[in-house]
Amino acid sequence: MSSSRTILVFGSGPGIGNHVAAEFASNGFNHVILLARNESRLSEDAAFVAKASPNVKVDTLCLDLSDLSSIPAVLKKIESLTTEVGVVFFNAARIKYTDILAVPVEEIEEDFKTTNLALYIVAQWAIPRMQALAKSNPSAKPSLLVTNSHLPWDPVPVLLSLSVIKASQRNMVQNFNRAFNDSGVHVGLINAQGIVEPQKPSLNPKNIAEKTWGFFEAGTGLDLNITE
Repeated sequence: MSSSRTILVFGSGPGIGNHVAAEFASNGFNHVILLARNESRLSEDAAFVAKASPNVKVDTLCLDLSDLSSIPAVLKKIESLTTEVGVVFFNAARIKYTDILAVPVEEIEEDFKTTNLALYIVAQWAIPRMQALAKSNPSAKPSLLVTNSHLPWDPVPVLLSLSVIKASQRNMVQNFNRAFNDSGVHVGLINAQGIVEPQKPSLNPKNIAEKTWGFFEAGTGLDLNITE
């Protein structure tokens, strides 16, 4: 069995991203790779995750997921940092309230790139590596976990772009789940059904991270639904 357990967090940041990374670190993942477009935020997230375990190595990489042409080069950098892709946690989205007929088409296009096309590029790269890991180490539980919400079935008009792209993203993840579940790769959705805030009893980053760990440990199922 490999001595390295690696989680990649695409869309790291204060909230769900850094708390999930810290939760996995506290449960034995000894290598965390954080990816986001904001370099200073990455440094803060790395420090937060490092506090979760004295044994974790934290690497950071700058990545703008809406810049699709830049993604392959960053994936190459990941290959230089680790030989194992154990868990990919994809947590990219933009929340912007806008009148339903006033959303610029360019914003919808950028949101689609960030949450759907970027996810597809990452999955093309990660899933074959996860399948290989599942064959070589059946206890590894390779997983692609994607944050989503209630918006695919309960859209919010002032969140038109987010509602539309989350519905599309859900469909993509469902396809991955059906295609790769039998090859030892768990593909699932973390559905935070509402605004995430530290003071909420259920929809707070720490609870979501703990529930995500449990979902990973179970190694099965399409949906983890978290509500108040």
